[in-house]
Amino acid sequence: MENTDTTDNNLTLYKTTRRVVLCGSMGAYSDILAISSHLNKLQVPTVVPEIEDENVQRLSANTFEDFKRRVSFQYLKKIRDPRTFAVLAVNVDRHGIPDYIGPNTFAEIAVAFAQSKKIYLLQGMPDDYTDELSAWRTVPVHGNLERLVGDFKRLCMAEDSQLRLF
Repeated sequence: MENTDTTDNNLTLYKTTRRVVLCGSMGAYSDILAISSHLNKLQVPTVVPEIEDENVQRLSANTFEDFKRRVSFQYLKKIRDPRTFAVLAVNVDRHGIPDYIGPNTFAEIAVAFAQSKKIYLLQGMPDDYTDELSAWRTVPVHGNLERLVGDFKRLCMAEDSQLRLF
């Protein structure tokens, strides 16, 4: 499994120091990993959330809240990191809702917007968030990652090449 958390050492594997942070519900974790692997093969470095294993489910309510707060804060720092080019929300259909975006994913998208990062949705825009996501210039790719890959290569690889000239 190619799960590239592009923190420092792994960045040398690519022609750029930029990366894409993937976010989404833990119920879509296998989709997140598959998309990460696909993007990595296309030379787009990715960061994926850590899986919540079965030990997390055994924590007390207070300990679980502390865990969630710590993990969420650490992931928001990865989104805010200057190396992060964009966020890709893996918004697969869940709970009978097309293009599902849960509350944590929406918060991560909002942080990306506040940090002037590009925002992509794997599928379309969910009805409940259309106004905000449209205003934030979110790009739904409807399952086709070519737009994200093209934007990344055009903007990030050219940017890093120009920086190396100086």
